[in-house]
Amino acid sequence: MPTVVPPALIIAVPLLVGAALILTRFRLAGLRHAYRETEAVLRSVLRLPPASGRVCAIRCPRCCRWVKPRRFDLRRMSCRSCISTLARPGRGGDLCL
Repeated sequence: MPTVVPPALIIAVPLLVGAALILTRFRLAGLRHAYRETEAVLRSVLRLPPASGRVCAIRCPRCCRWVKPRRFDLRRMSCRSCISTLARPGRGGDLCL
């Protein structure tokens, strides 16, 4: 007897698999960053040379967000979003003294 697969299942399964992959990707990215930070600290404590490899993200010291290297300005030591908001006054309107 042939097995009948409902069309809703054919559409739903790839969507659920894609959503699961996206969620695990974000979690794994956070774990990868934490691992690399820990490795950098251990290497500096043990006075070892820095790990070889390419830089995939830089943590902005102002907002503590991970950004891609092309979105980080080394001269100003902050990301593009921090640079764009540095000189702007708050949205409150009045000056608080």
